Amino acid sequence: MSKKFLVKNRETIVPELTREIPENGIFNIGNDPSATLELKDNRVAPEQFVIVCEGTQVTLMCRVDGGQINGQSLPQGSLHNLQPKDVIGVGDYTLIFDTAESVEAIVSSFVKKHSAPENSAVSDLSQKNQNKSRKKTGGQSETLDSQRSLNDVLEELRSDEKFYFQVEDAAGEKRRFYVESEEMWLGWSAAGKCVIGKNTADIEIPRAQIRKDWSGVVLYPLQTEAIRLNSEMLSEPHRLKNDDHLILLAKNNAQFDKTMSIKFHEPTALLVLDSILPKELPPPVLVKTASQIADNRLKSNADGGEADRQTIQSTAQHSISKGKSRIFGYFTLTEIMVMTAGTLIASVIIFFVLEYF
Repeated sequence: MSKKFLVKNRETIVPELTREIPENGIFNIGNDPSATLELKDNRVAPEQFVIVCEGTQVTLMCRVDGGQINGQSLPQGSLHNLQPKDVIGVGDYTLIFDTAESVEAIVSSFVKKHSAPENSAVSDLSQKNQNKSRKKTGGQSETLDSQRSLNDVLEELRSDEKFYFQVEDAAGEKRRFYVESEEMWLGWSAAGKCVIGKNTADIEIPRAQIRKDWSGVVLYPLQTEAIRLNSEMLSEPHRLKNDDHLILLAKNNAQFDKTMSIKFHEPTALLVLDSILPKELPPPVLVKTASQIADNRLKSNADGGEADRQTIQSTAQHSISKGKSRIFGYFTLTEIMVMTAGTLIASVIIFFVLEYF
């Protein structure tokens, strides 16, 4: 029995967004024109949900936080086997998963309450949108991605996932910044907005350097007492974890801007790797350069809470001094002396044992 999605914007049914669920294939839901079901809402991610259809089994995968299923929150990466009457919520939209007959009856009843010309237009648009989930290949109708299994889809999603920061201001406006470079910067723009990017020209007052390596994303504060991480003052480099919450010192005063919420999100596939990652971070090699950039952009008279030249440079030198010099890149001088002494003592003991016993 075929299934469909009935879509509501708040409490109003939107017939043109009704979608038929393919028997086998992939179904994307998000705020993007390329999505199978496009939901135009700033609180909806470009790819909020991915639905994998395999015969009678329909699996919903939540790619980004913010969605609900039957009133329960859906964390990033969670899976749910959809059943008839399941209700999915995201932003102002509500999606009801049900049989095609049930959805068509509800839509038909809604359409009858409108004028005939409007009915015709709505019906035509609904049919066109339903056809988005299918494509023509060689004269035959074929469901999108019909040959891929759930495991194939999950592997592909993991390979495409990226680290990102989600910034939300006091008005509820959300912006997403993907970590697309090995070196990025976090700070304030000239317009007073929180900015994360690889172009230092866009950042008037840098607060931290963001560096990405094989193990994840590391945040290097450029100044002391300028960033709070999960309510604690951040003064040392920190490897960010999923749902870490950042608060920056405000641009024009010495108070922390608690109206600006910054959350870090990891790719779903990496959430299970935290236990095997090294706990000791490498020394911030580039932090001295970062401090110079920060120093050049600080306005000495405009911001009473900003660190001066000596504060920033001393912070950088303090961080760099923690990295001990190593011979051949592996051993400190103390370690080599201890190993040499141990070798000599062992040699003497072996000599006496062989000589007298």
